[in-house]
Parts: sequence; structure tokens; C-alpha cells
Amino acid sequence: MENENPFKKIGLPQQEVPEDLKKKVMDDVNTVKFILEVTSLFSSNYASTIESMFKTKSKINNDTKQ
Repeated sequence: MENENPFKKIGLPQQEVPEDLKKKVMDDVNTVKFILEVTSLFSSNYASTIESMFKTKSKINNDTKQ
């Protein structure tokens, strides 16, 4: 009995999950996915905008030095 792995018993026997719980989990997953996509959209745009500002500024500085 000491060598028996209790984690192998998890989920046995398999049972059907109630529909309302499935819907709640899927709604939560979709909400998190939406938030991640929106965050990614804004953060990637800011990063590329800032990067392009620095590239432009350094190019202008190099042109004026010559």
C-alpha cells in the first residue's frame, strides 16, 4: 500500500461533467483569450512604435553629423 501512487486514482472512474460547468469554463477561457489578444495587440504596437522612433532619431542624428 505504501508504494501505491495516489495520483493514478485521480479522475477514475471518469464521469461526465455537467453542461453548466463546461459552459462556465469555456466562457472563462474565451474571456482570458480575448484579454490576451487585446493586450498583445496594444503592447506589440507600442513596442514597434517606440522602436521606429529610436531608429528614425538615430538616422536623423547620423545625417546631421555628416
